[in-house]
Amino acid sequence: MDEVIRRFNANAIRYLVIGGQAVRLEGCPRFSMDWDIYIPCRDLANIEAINQLLGRELDVPLAPLGPHGNNFVQTYQTTWGILQFHLAGPGLPSFEEAERRAVIHKTENGVPVTCLGGNDLLESKKRANRPCDAADIQFLETKKSLGLLR
Repeated sequence: MDEVIRRFNANAIRYLVIGGQAVRLEGCPRFSMDWDIYIPCRDLANIEAINQLLGRELDVPLAPLGPHGNNFVQTYQTTWGILQFHLAGPGLPSFEEAERRAVIHKTENGVPVTCLGGNDLLESKKRANRPCDAADIQFLETKKSLGLLR
């Protein structure tokens, strides 16, 4: 996935990694099959830039959020793994708000990754409240109680 993140960084793509990969990058030993990426829901230039960068990897082009909330999650199986683009979601603040509070982590190979800020990540996990989120919530709450969540 480093290749996708490098492309995004090199081309000034607006994105925030969220979900399990963001929790992992916060330091929780965890496995996730996909990369959840939050993008601005109606930034057509950003969406088109992603379509250009990922090219044939996307079987159908990434689309903006529809008038009735359609397209809020778009999933693709790519050479690099499963990518899920989120244009909205439970517990997620507006992209612009989340972007202001974003944190930068690094992958195991040292690639900088822009991630949802820790407090926003915790809130999104609490709002989703799926059984698979319980351990993530506990980890993030512990980190917050120690003053280590940004």
